[in-house]
Amino acid sequence: MINIKSLTMLYKNGRGVNNIELSVEDGEVKGLLGPNGAGKSTTMRSFMGFLNPSQGTLSVNGINTLNNPIQAKKIIGYLPGDPQLPENLSSKKLFKFGAESRGVSINYALELAEKFELDINETLKKLSKGNRQKTALILAILHKPKAMILDEPTSGLDPFHQRTFFEIIHEYAKEGTSILLSSHIISEVEKGVKSIAVIKQGSKIYDESFKSFSEQAKKNNKTLEDAFFEFYERETN
Repeated sequence: MINIKSLTMLYKNGRGVNNIELSVEDGEVKGLLGPNGAGKSTTMRSFMGFLNPSQGTLSVNGINTLNNPIQAKKIIGYLPGDPQLPENLSSKKLFKFGAESRGVSINYALELAEKFELDINETLKKLSKGNRQKTALILAILHKPKAMILDEPTSGLDPFHQRTFFEIIHEYAKEGTSILLSSHIISEVEKGVKSIAVIKQGSKIYDESFKSFSEQAKKNNKTLEDAFFEFYERETN
């Protein structure tokens, strides 16, 4: 289970997140939505201990991620919003290093690469943005984590491989993995999440099941995107 309580992280310019409350149950896939700059990445980076929030209790499966970062990261699969990977290495070599550092076999990473139709022998500098994203995704989950924090995981993926991605995380969810993934496009997550939380200017303004949001949009004869934009513009922090 992923738990975020009273998270506040403010930058010198006054932006950041304020009093964020989020939870992701075992086996749940939750989408964290909002435009760029809303606070999605700040929330995720704070959870992973890459930022030092002024307040908040952050835990995964009962482990405080700030007080016990090494122990917590062993069971978390984390994908940053802008993965920085060495361009002179092939995906296969990165998977080998990643598997060795985690003490696991490379076989699962190779299995995922096959599902994503990824050429693992090309160096990253020769790969498209989508194939680099596939590489980063596989690196994030090759140790079969108990929880996932994925910042815009579908970025750069074509619709076919977005589908592959959601098929993979649904298998994890069936096994009880807690998954928090961010996006600024609601249509990208509509087939993949059980619930959504929305952040606006650093504050959470919505946290309900995706089904209830979808049904309300349908009731109002709105597309999901139109309903989301209208809701977002209407709501105040």
